[in-house]
Amino acid sequence: MRFSLADLVTSGAAGLLLVAGALAGVPKAAPGHFAMVAAAFLLPFAFAALRGRQPGHGSLLGTVAEFGPILPLLLVFDSLGPFIVATSSVDRDPFLAAADRLLFGGADPTRLLEPLMGPLLLEVLTVCYVLYYFHPIVLGALLWRDDVREKTPGLRFPGYVFGMLLVFYVSYAGYFLVPAIGPRFTIAHDGPLPRGAIARTIDETLDRLETNRRNCFPSGHTMVTIAVLVEAGRRSRKTFLGFFPFALGLVLATVAGRYHYVVDVVAGIVLAVVVDVASRAVVRRTPQEPDGTVLATSR
Repeated sequence: MRFSLADLVTSGAAGLLLVAGALAGVPKAAPGHFAMVAAAFLLPFAFAALRGRQPGHGSLLGTVAEFGPILPLLLVFDSLGPFIVATSSVDRDPFLAAADRLLFGGADPTRLLEPLMGPLLLEVLTVCYVLYYFHPIVLGALLWRDDVREKTPGLRFPGYVFGMLLVFYVSYAGYFLVPAIGPRFTIAHDGPLPRGAIARTIDETLDRLETNRRNCFPSGHTMVTIAVLVEAGRRSRKTFLGFFPFALGLVLATVAGRYHYVVDVVAGIVLAVVVDVASRAVVRRTPQEPDGTVLATSR
């Protein structure tokens, strides 16, 4: 068994969720979701077993073990709703809306943006918003390729995966601490946004796929995108500039599309930087083998 930092943070986060869910009665209320989180807890042990076969970086088994943490992350995300409902009974939207009004002189930022929102602009911003799902995967693929080709000193991909997972799981923790459904449902706007066909399709698809509605604070979209930008800048200036316009559009879309309060976005930016510093410190101080395996877990 050869565990990576990604394995450990995944099982740790899923394990904490299982304990909290068990105490709150989730196994009885939502047994399917509880089972999915249990699977997320166990999967890293399978990845560690694959890594223990010494498959080598870039081999099929090695690649499965390296990209494997994506699956338990998806299982956890898709199961969060019942856990949050069971453990957090009061939505904090009034607090977040009040914080926004304090920042903007008593006005709601989403209402201030209403006169600026045309169909074409919303189409572009909504496309940028949905690209959130691809940013970490695209950059991860670039870093993985760099490691395979040995164009960078050392292996950066394992540390990147650990850092990104930590970003996701910290954002999920925020949903439990400050559950909120967002200004789309809590602020009285003059009318619906003038979305075009593409934006409407994306919005409807996201509504169907996201079973957890209390996922506003912090803005996970912002946290992940800022973390990707920081790592992209470390790779190269060209990589940073390639991601930047889409990242900027995404951050603007979080508020313009009424998905998030401004304080959600500010918290996401701050937490992304804090988590990046913390994850890099952990990677530096943890003895690891070249493939990212934590030495203390190798047997």
